[in-house]
Amino acid sequence: MPETSKEHLRQLLDELPPGRLIGPSHHTYPLVWMSDGAVMDAADWWKRMYARRGETGLYPLLLEYPDDSCKPAGGGHGAEADAEAYFRSRWADDSWPPFEEWPGLAPPAPTVTDAGAGAGEVATAVARDGRARCLALVQVARGADAPAALRWLGMGNHMTAQELSAVLRSWEDRFGVRVVGFGHGSLYVSVAAQPTDVHQARALAAEHYLVCPDVFHEEPAPDWTTYHEELMRLREWRFWWD
Repeated sequence: MPETSKEHLRQLLDELPPGRLIGPSHHTYPLVWMSDGAVMDAADWWKRMYARRGETGLYPLLLEYPDDSCKPAGGGHGAEADAEAYFRSRWADDSWPPFEEWPGLAPPAPTVTDAGAGAGEVATAVARDGRARCLALVQVARGADAPAALRWLGMGNHMTAQELSAVLRSWEDRFGVRVVGFGHGSLYVSVAAQPTDVHQARALAAEHYLVCPDVFHEEPAPDWTTYHEELMRLREWRFWWD
């Protein structure tokens, strides 16, 4: 990830909508910028900054509110956490039919292509629907690291930010997931490569349940018996924690 020089940062800040730096508060913490409020053409800003992330070292996020449940943190952004270990620790005998025991990680998609285009489409939908229209930039190497880097609290009653980042990194690698943004207790991600067979989709459905069981208890709740079929076509995954 490139370092953002002070001069480059000043130029970038001049280009951005009204906002402020909220980090780093310590030399090991990530640089974080947030808009002062909702941004006009938020999705266009997200796509523009996503395309420039290699140049700036900053990953864009759409937020429902400025500073929404975020407290920037240093460290390895959950690098010590392991997705499979998390899933195994959460598995119970009745976690996800039809599996009587943990089925292992869902096999990865054979190829992941054009993940950025799909992420841009989800950003457009999120902003258009009014779910998140504030803009944030965070200094991470990949979007999956953002929850841990920001110590996002949206899923705090169920898992740690470090555990969530570990799961998201695994999904990035296997299914081309890209983090697009956060609501107050919601996470919006795009998926570039859906599961293509029933076993793969059912194993992935089990992973979704272990990460976010609340989704299956909201109204209207997804159908447990057909959720894996939805995963074979959906381009966006939305998670919500109470």
